[in-house]
Amino acid sequence: MSKKLLVEIVSPERQVWAGEGDMVIAKTVEGEIGVQPGHVPVLSLLAHDAVVRVLGARETGEVRVAAHSGFVSVSGEGRVSILAEIAELAEDIDVDRARTALKKAADSGDTLALGRARSRLRAAGEEVA
Repeated sequence: MSKKLLVEIVSPERQVWAGEGDMVIAKTVEGEIGVQPGHVPVLSLLAHDAVVRVLGARETGEVRVAAHSGFVSVSGEGRVSILAEIAELAEDIDVDRARTALKKAADSGDTLALGRARSRLRAAGEEVA
């Protein structure tokens, strides 16, 4: 039996997702990080427009989450915690609403809202410039 990561994605409101996975990919302020079992302990800042992917999770093989600001914590025991200010599972994202938010943010020049809208659309599998 192969070793798995124990992954937890939480926001201040709730636990968004928890389970096992083979690899976690997350966007940090320093670039993307990929974590597999045996990874050294790390604490990093999550980017404000991140998409977190847990590969080898669920029946579908992947969990995608739009996550905005917070931390990525990797323990030496194979536990990965994503602590985000805002986090939303891909399947819970309203794509039409996210597209509207993207246009509104672009028109107003709000870079934080623009990043959040882009990450929501990317998490949902949509192409975004």
